[in-house]
Amino acid sequence: MSDINLKKLSRADLLEMMITYSEEAEAAKKHEQEYKEELDKEKLQLQRDFAEERAKMLNNFEEEKAQMRAKFGEQKAQMQEKFEKDMAGLKNRLTREKAELQKQVDDALMKIDNSQSLAEASIQLGGIMEAAQKSADLYVETLKKNASAEYQQLMQEIEESRKKIKLMEKQAEKKYGPLREVTEKEEKAC
Repeated sequence: MSDINLKKLSRADLLEMMITYSEEAEAAKKHEQEYKEELDKEKLQLQRDFAEERAKMLNNFEEEKAQMRAKFGEQKAQMQEKFEKDMAGLKNRLTREKAELQKQVDDALMKIDNSQSLAEASIQLGGIMEAAQKSADLYVETLKKNASAEYQQLMQEIEESRKKIKLMEKQAEKKYGPLREVTEKEEKAC
């Protein structure tokens, strides 16, 4: 256009040139609008795709978290069951030993009844009672040691399970953490 001398053109040529430029400008605006609409559609589709992916990842995270909690619950129940079984075994053992001691006491009392002198009964009873006391002390000490060892083992297993769960949660947070941050930012933006 710079090569064309506008002063030399006729009025009709100038009008034609202005109409041509006007049509080109309108066509450019229309093309720009179409391009903008296409970009908006693509942006909307990308946002939908991202939202779906985010929802899937959050759902997977929640499922993994629920699975970890269920697994921990099962392990805890198994440990509790084992502890209760061991305690029941110890109680049965205590009952048996108590019955044995009662039998020994009953035997001692029968011997006392059958003894001819009080001194003889006292000597026999003293020996039996001393043996019964030693047996009871030994049993109580063994019971305490076993219960303490089982309790320590149970606490150690619980602690190991907690560490495993924390590790799995950290791994899940590492895997899905950025998604959560993006989701929270988008929710705040809305």
